[in-house]
Amino acid sequence: MQNSNFLIVAKDIAKKAGNLLLEYYGNIDDFEYKGVGDVVTKADKESETLINNRLKAEFPEFSILGEEYGLLDLQSDYCWAADPLDGTSNYAAGLPIFSVSISLLYKGSPIIGVVYDPNQNLMYWGAKGEGAYLNGRRIQVSNHTQLEAISLFGASTDIIEALPNYLSKVGKVRSLGSAAIHLSTVAAGYFDGCIDINTKLWDVAAGALILQEAGGTFTYHSGNPVFPLEKSSPAYHGQRIPFLATNGKIHQQALQLIAT
Repeated sequence: MQNSNFLIVAKDIAKKAGNLLLEYYGNIDDFEYKGVGDVVTKADKESETLINNRLKAEFPEFSILGEEYGLLDLQSDYCWAADPLDGTSNYAAGLPIFSVSISLLYKGSPIIGVVYDPNQNLMYWGAKGEGAYLNGRRIQVSNHTQLEAISLFGASTDIIEALPNYLSKVGKVRSLGSAAIHLSTVAAGYFDGCIDINTKLWDVAAGALILQEAGGTFTYHSGNPVFPLEKSSPAYHGQRIPFLATNGKIHQQALQLIAT
């Protein structure tokens, strides 16, 4: 099956999951706390159930990894990684910045990625070797070449606390509360980079592929590539992926700042 067929299914699922989230949006008053600052809602679980059921029906031989229900088998070389609601804290608070993220990995590397922002009806997607798109329009990263000239840089609140000196050197910093949206905005050239320390595979796989297809660079803070993953990688079981994502042109400068 070609990447285009995988994309058709993933985009349709993301749209349906996004519509489900909108049905609950503004009416969520029942949360579960998984940890400090980490909540889950009924909408998270129903969205993941919708995604998993459709993926299992369409691709019964493929593995599936999701935020709420974990890894469903890892026998296949193909593994779907899905975040049914990236930006749950925003969603639960009524802030309209959240997304659905779906990626397909083959032998440990993303080959397609879809990030859907249902509030703005923005569908970002990409396929390995085929480019990145926003609502059908080809997108590419920004052209900034100097770190000091960066206009916007996405960062999680964890990073803002952990690396304040780093962020003081990169211009305006924004924390949108969704790693998938951060990565997608870098891919579209709105942000020049983003950085995080607390993300999981389901948070970043789709956005990383979209970013790379738009000409960007996605690595660990060390500069080493995140993908491909070995089947034994703890990332399949929820290990954090501390990443740096940029337009590629400022990546080495950003890595040097992290190291200092």
